Amino acid sequence: MVQLRTKVRAGRKRGARWVRLIELARLLGSAEGLSVLWTGIANGGAVHQTTPFTCEERYPELFDLVAELAPAARRILSFGCSSGEELISLRLRFPMAEIVGAEINGRSRRLAVRRTLRDVRTSVVDPDSIDGAFDVIFALAVLQREPHRVVQAGQQDISRFYPFSKFDTAVVGLAERLTEGGLLCVMHAQYRVEDSSAADKLRPLPESPRLAGPIFAPDGKLAQEAEAHSVFSRLEVQ
Repeated sequence: MVQLRTKVRAGRKRGARWVRLIELARLLGSAEGLSVLWTGIANGGAVHQTTPFTCEERYPELFDLVAELAPAARRILSFGCSSGEELISLRLRFPMAEIVGAEINGRSRRLAVRRTLRDVRTSVVDPDSIDGAFDVIFALAVLQREPHRVVQAGQQDISRFYPFSKFDTAVVGLAERLTEGGLLCVMHAQYRVEDSSAADKLRPLPESPRLAGPIFAPDGKLAQEAEAHSVFSRLEVQ
């Protein structure tokens, strides 16, 4: 098994087709994997992160910071809420807020609906059905593509399979839905919000955690020693 894993890592780094075939076969073997495949087929260019993995209290320090910064938030959006664990964590910190989870993967969306069924102030929708403005928007481990593969393969350029324009369009759309002074929280992304077309409408908060992992420039190439914030405040809405 150790030798096989070593060969797979080496093949992934070279971009070997047989590695992709193995990964495809793994997806075909489970309901979760099939949902990932179907999501990509049905939604194509709208998909960012393909992996539905999540868990409760995944970012406790960030959740606590935002709860301190925006204790009176009335509407909160979890963009890419997966199977709903993030919604549970947010409810603990924002007991009175309306919380909306948006998820493109149909199977994950159904699981999130079941998980929050008893919470009348939480709803789960398809991203195309997001409506209205929000005081806080979370996009955590969403605005990226196959991060583990990128790290293992030592990718120096991700423009072919995850272009900056895709990230940029999403950030602009989320920023437009923020109320004045509202907070946009982006963690585990492969590009910087500071480089987006919405940067002039957002103020990075100095106390926010920094992005971890490799960060890429708008041309898709690895940015050396790039620093990126994770929490931004919406400037005055024109």
